[in-house]
Amino acid sequence: MLAIFNRIPKSTFLLLSIISFVFVLPLLSHFPLINLFNTIAYSLILLSIFSIIDNKTRFLKYMIIVAIAFIWLMYFADSKLNRYLAFLYSVLVFTTATVVMIMQIVSSKTVTGKVIIETICGYLLIGVIFGFLNSVVLWVSPEAIKLVDSKSISEIMYYSFITITTIGYGDISPVTPGAKSLSILFGIISQLYLTIIMAIIIGKFLNEKK
Repeated sequence: MLAIFNRIPKSTFLLLSIISFVFVLPLLSHFPLINLFNTIAYSLILLSIFSIIDNKTRFLKYMIIVAIAFIWLMYFADSKLNRYLAFLYSVLVFTTATVVMIMQIVSSKTVTGKVIIETICGYLLIGVIFGFLNSVVLWVSPEAIKLVDSKSISEIMYYSFITITTIGYGDISPVTPGAKSLSILFGIISQLYLTIIMAIIIGKFLNEKK
């Protein structure tokens, strides 16, 4: 049993924590303690980033600790300033983690389970980053994005992911120039990520076959 557990790539924990935050928690959006669950799930994502840290990226540990402190400060002492600090610093941490994973994918000589999982995590983190930035945009300008019925984090994440996946059902849409520009930016970033990373992985896979 322990041997099987040790074979699981450590980045799997990061993948599972992101999936829980993005896909599972929205199902509990009307639960009374949803804010607490969101904070715990978000903290788990941050803690799971430890799984991708190596000797060259130890600085991420300190960034993660500060980010967790900010998110719990926001939970216990919610204010505009604390929200801005927590979400904008989270964007910095997740962006750094995504760059670290991309560098590890590029430097990997073979296509392993770890590489595949980190590729998925990187794409999902782009959606999470976009979601946090959209939250900040809505705090600055509540009419920036036309939402359906609420400004909950699950609603914002839904909009963010249908944007980066270019689905765009039309039920939620950006209104202000800033929100539109941000949507275009992340739509392009997500497609470039998929195109470039897939090309890198396919190239590595073909080299293994030679």
